[in-house]
Amino acid sequence: MMRLRCGKQAGNGGLPGGNSETSAPLAAMRSSLVGSMVAALRRNLAQRIDRVRVFEIGRVYRRDPSVVTGDGAVAGVAQPVRVGGLAYGDAEATQWGSASRRVDFYDVKGDLEALLAPYELRCKPAQHPALHPGRSADLWLGERCIGVVGELHPRWRQAYELPHAPMVFELDASALQQRELPSFVAIGRFQAVQRDQAFLVSDRVSHDQLLAALLDDPSGLVRRAALFDLYRPDAAAGVAPGEHSMAVRLELMDDAATLTEERIEAALSAARERALERVGARLRS
Repeated sequence: MMRLRCGKQAGNGGLPGGNSETSAPLAAMRSSLVGSMVAALRRNLAQRIDRVRVFEIGRVYRRDPSVVTGDGAVAGVAQPVRVGGLAYGDAEATQWGSASRRVDFYDVKGDLEALLAPYELRCKPAQHPALHPGRSADLWLGERCIGVVGELHPRWRQAYELPHAPMVFELDASALQQRELPSFVAIGRFQAVQRDQAFLVSDRVSHDQLLAALLDDPSGLVRRAALFDLYRPDAAAGVAPGEHSMAVRLELMDDAATLTEERIEAALSAARERALERVGARLRS
């Protein structure tokens, strides 16, 4: 995590807490909102509040040689506004209708998808100094990376004596401000058709890669694809080492006519061919 010098260098990696001298967090301009949110979490835990949801909107500071001095700008220093959030403790308040469980990556990802709707948010594996190396992801809208989400890194959880790791996210505020107005689209007069397809793919093939191949349909019939099952069959099932199964639900629709079984099967066959050619996926028997 890069820090800009401002007097004495901070000695705790930019994450404030009681394990370092009190003034250390104020000795550097922050490059992330994660540290202040973790500090807020620790204050809540000290008051025996064990289910915490906090957010922050503020500037961070990063070196950028392209920035020139101007109105509110300092040469060489970018000052983007970021939106951050932290979730800790149970996913839901105590209730009789469901068993308690801790908030996880998918809870926070769902919140972000709702926040950015109607845009489609995509996640890609990420490496971030404040986040768990195997439980974090970059957030993408189209071709733009707008932020990061994941579980706090184990070393920071241990350093600040947290009972378990919180989930955090941080994204560019501009992604929430530059949004197009929704446009009217007529509801299709003809019923959509759903078909489930199970593929065997290499462990190196990501969910996004498989779905991209299935959705790239020149005929326009394949409208949606959603992963609904993921598992690793045992050797007796005839699965090669380094492979796993992804089951995908495809939705097909034609705005101008009712789909026949012949057209459905032709579209599915073409989708399977694309999956095989592009990512080496084969239909699971």
